[in-house]
This record gives sequence, structure tokens and C-alpha cells, in this order.
Amino acid sequence: MEKNKTKKEKQNMKERIFKIVTGIVGAYHLALGVVGLTLPVETIAEVVKAVLGFVLKITPQLPVILKFSSVYLIAFGGMMLLLFSNPQKYRLFALPALALFGIRFVINIVYFDVISPDRTGSFVSLGLLAFFFLAILFTMPKASDES
Repeated sequence: MEKNKTKKEKQNMKERIFKIVTGIVGAYHLALGVVGLTLPVETIAEVVKAVLGFVLKITPQLPVILKFSSVYLIAFGGMMLLLFSNPQKYRLFALPALALFGIRFVINIVYFDVISPDRTGSFVSLGLLAFFFLAILFTMPKASDES
């Protein structure tokens, strides 16, 4: 009986970690998407420079690209919040999240010098991407847990 209790506690802890991670990721991406849709492009360029350390060239195409990207951020954030709300029911949503974090990790490595020439932001970004990827991978509900 003690073994079953420990297994159940471990499962509950994994689910809590999964929900915390997916909730944070969902809220962050949703907020980022809303900011991208609502703030002027000049403000976004200033924020990108301050946070990521590189300069966006403001061209006539940039606002359109930002708006398109913002819609995808909102959709991804919404998907992650659904996953947060019911990990069992929306378990399959974890797979595109893993693909997104994995691909972004590789892109950040390939374009390491372009993304952050001073290296400070890139290491933090790589660490966060790896953390979110691994946290979702190792805590996502198993297919057999579905009810």
C-alpha cells in the first residue's frame, strides 16, 4: 500500500509540474501575442533591443510580420492554456509544444552569433528552451493515463 501511495504522490507531483510549466508558457505566449498586436512597431523594436539585444530594422513589412507572428503566439498560448486546464484531455497538444521548443533550440544554436552577438541573451534563451522542452517531455501525461 505504501508503494502505491508513493507512486500516486509522484504522479501528482509530475502533473503539478506539468501544469505549472504549461500555464507559464501559455500565459507568456498569449501576453506576448497581445502585445504584438496592440503596441506600435517602434515600441516593439525598442523592447526587442532591450530584452534580446538586437536591432529590428523598421521596414513597411515589419508591422505585417509582427501581426502575423502575434496571431501564432496567441494561438500557441491558447493551446498551452488548454493543455494546462486538462492535461489528460489535451495531451496531444504537448507534441507541437515539444516540436516548437526543440526547433527553436536548434535555431538558436545555428544562429547563435546573429541572435545575440554579446552571448548573454542566447545562453538564457537556450537554457529556458531546454528547460521547457525537458519539463514538458518528462512530466506530460502518459497515453495510458487517459480516461
